[in-house]
Amino acid sequence: MVRHKKSRSIFLSTMAGSLAISSPLAFTLPVEAVSKDDFSELKDLSYGEHHDAVIHLQEKLKTLNYFQGEYSTKYDVLTEHAVKSFQKDHELNSSGAVDENTVLKLEEEIEKHYLETIKEYAEELHFGEQNNQVKQIQKALHYFGFYHDSIDAKAGPATRKALERMNKAYDLSLDLTNYNQIVQVAQKESKPKIEQTVIKSSDESTPQSNSVIQTARSYMGSPYVWGGESPSGFDCSGFLQFVFSKHGKSVPRTVDGIWYSSKPVDQPSIGDLVFFETYKPGPSHAGIYLGDGQFIHAGVSNGVTISNVNDTYWQSRYLGSRRVVQ
Repeated sequence: MVRHKKSRSIFLSTMAGSLAISSPLAFTLPVEAVSKDDFSELKDLSYGEHHDAVIHLQEKLKTLNYFQGEYSTKYDVLTEHAVKSFQKDHELNSSGAVDENTVLKLEEEIEKHYLETIKEYAEELHFGEQNNQVKQIQKALHYFGFYHDSIDAKAGPATRKALERMNKAYDLSLDLTNYNQIVQVAQKESKPKIEQTVIKSSDESTPQSNSVIQTARSYMGSPYVWGGESPSGFDCSGFLQFVFSKHGKSVPRTVDGIWYSSKPVDQPSIGDLVFFETYKPGPSHAGIYLGDGQFIHAGVSNGVTISNVNDTYWQSRYLGSRRVVQ
């Protein structure tokens, strides 16, 4: 992952310049704000090129949930699609090639994303807890230049100090009282494992949940298409949204959106959703639980397929199960 952290001159875009002028502490300009070097490298990238700056671009797009591939120095079709989607969403020239306006808008949206992360989660943190929310807070604090320790997802004194500095510098008026409360429940080091037992339908399934999985099964073999929302091609969240819409239930279009809008359950029942942390921190892949450890999902390699939660790959990435309720 290409990141240039050493001291050098900062390119003050309209966005960054406004930040530096309006902030009571000008030195709080984000440490990852685009530099002159990065700006010149990023602004002329296009499909087919090979450059270390492509990784930098992919990282930014992945933070904003536009890029879903693996980091590579090649400006491939996934990178071009992510750039086009970003440009279209922000009313830019949707060429798929990076230009000056695209770079500046990326920086603006990255800053906005991390600032919203701080505002959304900071007041909920408790000293000693360990979870993905803490990790996202640490990444945001690192972006703004307040956190320099390892991003370990643990709410310790370094994270608290960085939050206090961020709160003061940006005049956020955050109430950090909860942070002084120590979490009493011991944190588990390993991720939970779903017991590989047959779930009795008389106890754990309903006519509606059975109907949902029947609908999901009927699209077995549909190809994977990034951004796909129909049987001609699904991506992960597009498949879930499509299936549940057939049963009068509306779910968000992104996996993390589905995660935060659904109800957590200790163990999944038939028709519940199982979530995984794959290409980025936090919920980034999900499927519908079928029972006996199996779930159906739209996978990149095989399209709509059935996998087992207890397979090594999925079990090591399992985050939890949740239920769509409306």
